Amino acid sequence: MKSIDLNFYPGWVRKAITFTIDDGNIELDEKFLRITKPAELKGTFNLCTPLREDIDYKAFYEGYEIADHCYRHVYAQNETRPMRPIKNEPFDRATADKAYLYPTGEKDLYRIYTYNWTYLAATTEAYVNCARRAKRELEAIFGKGSVRSYVWPCGYQENREVNAAMKKEGFQAMRITGCVGDSTGFALPQDRQQWSYNADYTCLPEVSKAYGDYPDDGSLKFFCFGVHSHDFEKNNCWNLLEDFCKQYGNRPEDFWYATNCQIFDYEDAVKSVIVTETGVKNPSPIDLSIKVEGKKQILPAGGEIKL
Repeated sequence: MKSIDLNFYPGWVRKAITFTIDDGNIELDEKFLRITKPAELKGTFNLCTPLREDIDYKAFYEGYEIADHCYRHVYAQNETRPMRPIKNEPFDRATADKAYLYPTGEKDLYRIYTYNWTYLAATTEAYVNCARRAKRELEAIFGKGSVRSYVWPCGYQENREVNAAMKKEGFQAMRITGCVGDSTGFALPQDRQQWSYNADYTCLPEVSKAYGDYPDDGSLKFFCFGVHSHDFEKNNCWNLLEDFCKQYGNRPEDFWYATNCQIFDYEDAVKSVIVTETGVKNPSPIDLSIKVEGKKQILPAGGEIKL
């Protein structure tokens, strides 16, 4: 049988670069895009609802993926932090007791002050409803079926009931919080229901260098950075993003720049290829870059290359 190499992204490269940016801070996302867009970087913006009425979000995020980051960035109570008793009085951060929940006026949503942060806390049912509501509101703006991923607010929430319920919601991928660095060998996420990014501002130079230097082992590689545009602002380190773009942007001969789900879709398409003694078939709706006997070829969507 002829030698067939399927492990290429578009452009016959092995390495993909993407980003994942939370919360939808328009002013700082605009600053982020002023730096990343000229470098041709692509990625996913994870938006909470409700959204501001004075912004054309569809136009602003044109060309990027939108993920569900939940209605009002709500926090799910969990086994390690059980639901606190409710104190029926107005919430005041200056005097709030961390042992209590404070009603917001919305059913099953409560204000909570913990770890020096103010959160909205929810019961299991309310949490899932908040995720559904955000998806509906985002798809009303960006189009039906456009929101395929979910990003946990406040990190991964250790609530078995919530996690089980959310997995049934049909999201293609669910992202948690925390840098995985190069611990996976920059492999594509094995569990898309609990995946995370490689680097944030605290380690972007080191981890991206490791990625750039990582040897070609014949497999598809994945590098994703995040996690808020305000990280670069609060820590006065936009230069880190600028340096990253200068080093790793505008290099289509080395990297494929794509959104989170575009990369996952491409991986699925590669895995779906059927190789026989007489041909290579691509049942997916995505054109694939492959090599047959070392020669570059495009395996068209729904098509076949005869051997």
